[in-house]
Amino acid sequence: MKTKLLVVAIASTFALGVTADFLPASHNWNNGSSAPAPVKKASKPVGIVKGVLEVAGISRNADNGNLVDPAFAKTSRPCPPFCIQPTEPFAPAAVETVTELDVIHAARDSANGDTSVLVVDARTPGWVKKGTIPHAVNVPFTKLNSKALAKDPMAVVELMVETFGVKDLDGVLDYDDAKTLYLFCNGAWCGQSPASIRALLTMGYPQSKIKYYRGGMNDWKLLGLTTK
Repeated sequence: MKTKLLVVAIASTFALGVTADFLPASHNWNNGSSAPAPVKKASKPVGIVKGVLEVAGISRNADNGNLVDPAFAKTSRPCPPFCIQPTEPFAPAAVETVTELDVIHAARDSANGDTSVLVVDARTPGWVKKGTIPHAVNVPFTKLNSKALAKDPMAVVELMVETFGVKDLDGVLDYDDAKTLYLFCNGAWCGQSPASIRALLTMGYPQSKIKYYRGGMNDWKLLGLTTK
């Protein structure tokens, strides 16, 4: 019993000393409280659009003081290869350049069971691990570009059949039930999704079923949108 009491006494003295070291000078020893901390003002609502705070688990960071992810704060990258992409880099092909709202709605439709649309992250897996758009699937551009086509065209065909809904009818590709693809990478300076789109066009994928999200993860994170 004496040993236990001695330990308790030592522990109590030590705790009191630690408390004294960390409590502010404004601490009132009579009532055991510190001066009240300043009240943080509530953030104003951060919606996707007016009146819409969330779509299919996608929302914007509600902290009005939130800053962009440091991984996407760098402004200068060597060109080539990191050159600014035009608004319509695939002209004369009629590939539509889309916005965050279009991608959000496509992700929503896909999450709700619509098998006719697919959001595709064309980046390499290392980037995807840092965060991607919810409900997107990763098809690295290294598996779908001109080099991949030249090296193993049948591997590209197999990918399109298994992932994009293309049918291989004895060497003839049928795109009737092919998905509408929303492809993205890291942003306006990234050439990864454009490389995949050019490969798809080479393979005869319908232009109307290819959408290019030019802003990519750079703009997605700049807007504080949810990542997975």
